[in-house]
Amino acid sequence: MSSSAPIQWESLPLPVRLVMERLESKGFQVFLVGGCLRDLLRGENPQDYDLASTVPPEEMEQLLSPYPVIATGLRYGTVTAVVEGQALEITRLRREGGYKDGRRPDWVLPTEDIREDLARRDFTINAMAFSPSHGLIDPFGGAQDLEKRLIRAVGEPGRRFQEDGLRILRGLRFASRLDFDLEQETARALVEKRHLLGQVAQERITGEFIRLVEGMAAPRVLEEFFPVAVQVVPELQALQGFEQHTPYHIYDVWQHTLRVLDGVGEGREVRLAALFHDIAKPQCFFQGRRGIGHFKGHAVAGGAVTGQILKRMRFPTQLREEVCQLVRWHDEDIPQTDEAVRRWLNLLGPVQLRRLLLLQQADSRAKSPRSDTLFAGRLLQRMENILQRGDCFTLKALAVRGNDLKAMGFSGPQVGRTLKRLLDQVIKDPEKNQREILLALADKWEIQ
Repeated sequence: MSSSAPIQWESLPLPVRLVMERLESKGFQVFLVGGCLRDLLRGENPQDYDLASTVPPEEMEQLLSPYPVIATGLRYGTVTAVVEGQALEITRLRREGGYKDGRRPDWVLPTEDIREDLARRDFTINAMAFSPSHGLIDPFGGAQDLEKRLIRAVGEPGRRFQEDGLRILRGLRFASRLDFDLEQETARALVEKRHLLGQVAQERITGEFIRLVEGMAAPRVLEEFFPVAVQVVPELQALQGFEQHTPYHIYDVWQHTLRVLDGVGEGREVRLAALFHDIAKPQCFFQGRRGIGHFKGHAVAGGAVTGQILKRMRFPTQLREEVCQLVRWHDEDIPQTDEAVRRWLNLLGPVQLRRLLLLQQADSRAKSPRSDTLFAGRLLQRMENILQRGDCFTLKALAVRGNDLKAMGFSGPQVGRTLKRLLDQVIKDPEKNQREILLALADKWEIQ
């Protein structure tokens, strides 16, 4: 992936070019800024486009008529224009005062100088601007840092983090998602100022933490900046250096966890489950007479601990429940039979069972050469075959309905119980999922 791709004006989306051309034709400056420019320079297609201009926000509606303009952040001079169906965030160029509350600037004033605007930004790779008339404006060497794959703070790193402690996690999130390193002074200040995260709202921390964990370089970043990870999730501290004393594990719990995270693939649910799957091992550990380590009940206990962590961090309820379920079941020994897989499909559904098996597969590969690294893969293949065949494993797919049973004389709770019995038979033998066969079974049970 190139990190020095030139900006091709004609390749920019039409709405972006329309807005920039119109504002420039009226005598205003307007620039592409932030993450969209970073992505363009890396040869990627941005998901969103952010613009910065010298237009006072109260004049934007008239200038961009007939396109709708929505006031989305007037305190900072930000509006959103919807042009040809695309939402574009446009912010007035500004300079800022200090950050007494560790989040918001004490004052914000407009400026005509794009360099003053860029000087207030967090990292050099986000402190560049582009316009067709000015070309690339890069006063802090962001393009060079893109080439070097570096995250470097704009100006003095400690000051940047003091202004907004969330920038600590933002830096790690960029390193994780882009697979970049942190520049030495930025890295030092990031660890030194980690206590500032205590001043940041939990929802903001959680948003950045999720995106950090989703990054493919998350294991490396979490290992390199373990003190910051512990600042966010103190429960991780006990995992580092905790030896497992078993021939089935050659790594301590933290190193094993990082390898599971590295091998589990994409998806925030399964990646969070990988990070927390052994969170309760230290509290469940005991050694047998031969000195072999055991962790009886650690999966169930881990589900409970994970639930506490995610609730404290204010994760969404559904995400929290799905992650806890994966942690709770990650050590389950699922039999290598189609019937067993159909029962687990009935319990978890295809999406969640696939996550569980991917977690088990990564878990087994991160243990030792003595571990069976193939069992989860075989179960995954069984599941895919079952789904491809269309085997029935839910009441919804059953060939009879409650009304069919009512027509036979079943009533009340008897209907539900009978449907469940029929489903049990079909999960054992999918060939029985035929209306005539199931009605005959139900009729036999009613007579009995």
